[in-house]
Amino acid sequence: MSAKIGRVRFYLFFGILILSFWVISCKAPQIEGPQESYLPSEIAPSLSELPLRIELDVKKIESVVNASMNGLLYQGDKLAGEDLSVKIWKGGQFMFFVNNNEITYKVPLKVWCRYGWKVEKFGVSFSDHYEATGTISLVYKTAVGIDENWKLVTKTTPAGYEWLEKPKVKAIGVSIPVTPIANIALSYFQKTITEQVDKILFENVPLDKYVGAVWDEVQQPYLLSDEDNLWIRITPKEILLAPFTTKGNKLNITLVFYAQVESVFGAQPVVKNKVPLPSLRYIERQPQQFSINVGADVTFDKIAEFARIQLQGKSFTESGKIVKIDNISLYSSNGRAVVVADLSGSYKGRIYFTGKPAYNSEKQSLEIIEPEFDIKTQNALIKSANWLLHGMILKKITPMLTYPLEETLKTLKDQANSMLKSYEVYSGVHITGSLDSLAVTTVSMVPGAVRVGAEIKGNVALIIDELKF
Repeated sequence: MSAKIGRVRFYLFFGILILSFWVISCKAPQIEGPQESYLPSEIAPSLSELPLRIELDVKKIESVVNASMNGLLYQGDKLAGEDLSVKIWKGGQFMFFVNNNEITYKVPLKVWCRYGWKVEKFGVSFSDHYEATGTISLVYKTAVGIDENWKLVTKTTPAGYEWLEKPKVKAIGVSIPVTPIANIALSYFQKTITEQVDKILFENVPLDKYVGAVWDEVQQPYLLSDEDNLWIRITPKEILLAPFTTKGNKLNITLVFYAQVESVFGAQPVVKNKVPLPSLRYIERQPQQFSINVGADVTFDKIAEFARIQLQGKSFTESGKIVKIDNISLYSSNGRAVVVADLSGSYKGRIYFTGKPAYNSEKQSLEIIEPEFDIKTQNALIKSANWLLHGMILKKITPMLTYPLEETLKTLKDQANSMLKSYEVYSGVHITGSLDSLAVTTVSMVPGAVRVGAEIKGNVALIIDELKF
């Protein structure tokens, strides 16, 4: 009886020993994960061409000139060394046309002249005064430019005339000298028209003031996203004058800012030294597309939460062993994503594997590629769970670490476009345009998140609001 009891005790002891050994062998060793670290991550600034477009509506200039010039416009006697008196009235609406940087004026006038004539025949002197009226259309051209001090300059030249109705008298042998009358009108009105147009342009388009203010104001950082604390900083490098263009009745003056555009996360960037306004230079083409490099942060928590949803309730089998993932988290080490997985089942414990964060343009998603066990995890699994090293766990988990970015990128572009609709850089001067194309350029790890850098391109201009003539 005692021998039988002894055998039972032996078997019980042996069973407990085997069970203990099995429990110890299944219990995962404490594995130390890779040290958390981050490589310097900056969104590279992009060099953009930012046009400043000023529209001059020549029909508004035309309206002001017409309103200021009415009735009798000129009166003179003893002109051109002859007994010639002339009065000139406005003969109709002055008409202005624009082509590139040149404004053409057609000035219709009514002309009255009193001409004194004298002839001698057979020793007898005959003299008299005759009056006559006619209509003439004068033509001028004004070239608009910008001087080195950023002021609008104009140069007006006569471009001919056309008698719509020449002054005539019915006296035999008397001929009204119409050419001197036309030349007098041209020379006088060239000065008058020039003074009027110059006054309108200088008073209503103080270009030096606008350019200087925009140049300074554009250097102030702009908060693009409150949620991400994302700032846009523009550092202008130089400014060029593009060829003038015409659209309808509008003269477009385009100045091109060459600027470094960058986005900065965190506190408002400090502008240490403002770049002074450089001297004017010329460019023989119109500006190209505007581009800006911006970024969006996808937090580790968001990626892990999305992965947990995919993995919830799923078990994985390898070599007859079954494991379940209880929790997933992420951090960064030396520029790679570290995935922390807590397992249960045939292996209970924590493992670490690393991968490279990358953007899949086809799926518009953030992925972890090139997964591999961390060296310390690998060494530990060789001793305790070699079967996990066959790669099943990596192949099964990695596809579920995909995070969709379509909505994130759309929001990023919408935020940038929203800035364009509300960004007034100076009173009466605002940014307008739209950003249409977006391409992901970089993926990097930053504290707490994966940062996706993107380049957004579009057509953007700084517009001076409608001029008040």
